[in-house]
Amino acid sequence: MLSTKKGIVLALCLGLARVGAASAEPSYLIYPNAPAVFRYDVSRYELLGSDQVKFDPTYAIGNEMLWDRVENRIPYEIYAAPQLTGFEPTTGVSEFVVYRDDFDVIVDGFGTVPHTLGSLYLRFWPDPAQNTAIVSVDGVASDHLTVPLPSFDVVTQLPDGFYSDTATHHVSWTGATAMQIVVFSDKNNDGAYEGTPLYRIVARYTSVATQPATWGQVKALYR
Repeated sequence: MLSTKKGIVLALCLGLARVGAASAEPSYLIYPNAPAVFRYDVSRYELLGSDQVKFDPTYAIGNEMLWDRVENRIPYEIYAAPQLTGFEPTTGVSEFVVYRDDFDVIVDGFGTVPHTLGSLYLRFWPDPAQNTAIVSVDGVASDHLTVPLPSFDVVTQLPDGFYSDTATHHVSWTGATAMQIVVFSDKNNDGAYEGTPLYRIVARYTSVATQPATWGQVKALYR
């Protein structure tokens, strides 16, 4: 959808400007290609119901729609997640939550002219932090928690003049029951991410005994 993609590009431009001004490394938009709940920071976002004027059924999930109260718009960039299933309120952070340890990560690039997006890294934070986690990106295993990604070209032209593209990488790991993931561009070439992401992926996984349980009981295992 053109309007959605244009909104993503705008969000990337505005978001990276904010993050870049406040931290050493900008983060890029990152989505899990897996069933995901978006936990939204209540200081920025709110849910609108079908009885409210700004409600757009195109973006409704369970008769509710997410609204960016800071920028007074639909946060199209959130809806770009391919398997978005719902929303939950939280404070201080915004994140996609998935319940698996093996899935594709989608990285969104942008630009006003064709260019190559390079110096990209995936950064992993395992939980428990003291565990030795082995991460795998596109089938290559490593005990490093900062993993370089190949450059990709941002060359797809849109009618409104923006250029945009995405890249997909498969991630998995062992040695951790939960993992935080962010993609960043290493502008100062030190291999470290020192910023605050626009949002992140939080993947929670542990072996659960096969016995009757409600979805609420399963989710409670990960809180």
